[in-house]
Amino acid sequence: MKINKLILVPTGITAFRIVLSILFLDLLINNMELIAILVFLLAVITDAFDGYYARKLGVSSDYGAYLDITADFILVLVAFLTFIIIGIYPYWLLILIILVFLQFILTSKLKVLVYDPVGKYYGAFLFAVILVTLISPPIFYGFLLIATLLFTTLSLISRYLFFIFRKTVEK
Repeated sequence: MKINKLILVPTGITAFRIVLSILFLDLLINNMELIAILVFLLAVITDAFDGYYARKLGVSSDYGAYLDITADFILVLVAFLTFIIIGIYPYWLLILIILVFLQFILTSKLKVLVYDPVGKYYGAFLFAVILVTLISPPIFYGFLLIATLLFTTLSLISRYLFFIFRKTVEK
């Protein structure tokens, strides 16, 4: 089986986002907030470019889509883990976020996709929370925690209800 070398472009961009996630953790732990913000923004930008180039080069695949979601999850996981380590958020918030991603992975294996109007925006919401956490004063952390808790709970319930009632869309 011959592999199209063009697939290395979007796959490389996605892999780069994973590397940026680890760099982000190191920078934030070592109090290099401004550089950490720039690295995070670069990681978010790569999230847009990998899919764009996969489509433009005609190398979109289910594997690439799952790799993209995995890279997103790693970035979110690392960011919230870092926030927990430096004392911004409680550990249980990360557990809830992991549950949403696990629920997504388990229900995404279905032959007919489960439509989830809330989950569709969950990753973007978490990216926004990470960015606002990075640039806002600590007085906003409580609000961000509550907003994340509410949106995470809503996402879990929404996907569960749509799964139970089998409201599906064709791929």
